[in-house]
Amino acid sequence: MSTNTNARVWAGFILLFVAYHAAEYMILFRNNSFGFLGFQLLFFLLSYLIARWQGFSGLAAWGMTKNFTAFRNFGTGLLAGTCWYTLYFLTSLLLDFERIESIPVFRDFVPQFLLYFSGSFFSSLSEDILTRGYLYRHLKGIAPAGFIVFFSASIYVLNHIYRLDDGPTVWLYLFITGVFLAIAMVKTGNIWLTAGIHWAGNIVYHTTNSVMQTKTGYNIIPGIYLYLLFLLALIPISVWLAKRMARPLISGIRPERF
Repeated sequence: MSTNTNARVWAGFILLFVAYHAAEYMILFRNNSFGFLGFQLLFFLLSYLIARWQGFSGLAAWGMTKNFTAFRNFGTGLLAGTCWYTLYFLTSLLLDFERIESIPVFRDFVPQFLLYFSGSFFSSLSEDILTRGYLYRHLKGIAPAGFIVFFSASIYVLNHIYRLDDGPTVWLYLFITGVFLAIAMVKTGNIWLTAGIHWAGNIVYHTTNSVMQTKTGYNIIPGIYLYLLFLLALIPISVWLAKRMARPLISGIRPERF
């Protein structure tokens, strides 16, 4: 890459990083849904403009293609992720790692669920662009697939700047999550399988931890170990799904072989 190209790549990443975290700040520290949505919309606008500035056709540069295969990949990821994360939650209840403390009545449950359902879609997809689609586009052909997955997973950990004080266990499960989400991106060559799995995880998490109220159960083993096991299992699941979904949807980019 030329110096000018490198400067554009770094500038694009920094602009997207700032827009993404401005949205996170608005929802986490200001509880401002309109501010969150405003900065999320800014993020996607910047994603398009940066792609054009760097010589690409638009959002497809980051894997956001629009065709039936993309729809299939997204639906597959959403279904698989929902089933797997729900299975984890039910297993956690069954083994008494956690217990349900309260569930809102239906008329309260639905609006809360829809709020997290829609909000987590934007935050999931924008993070997928920032930590996976953008990096894959610029590292493809320069670095091997294994390095791209490792680097993307590391950036995904660091992107959780508000959680880095939580310690090594949190870093570990974030890194594992980053690995299987990056694998889905790299092996299919597009963002949609990744986005489906990622969104599903956030939907189930917010439903079971924000809409519903849970508390720690009485199993003597820390619940994080069960969670790590389920996350590790998503690595081969993601590989298997990606092999079935793989198709070169980004112009000029072919999916990787492992």
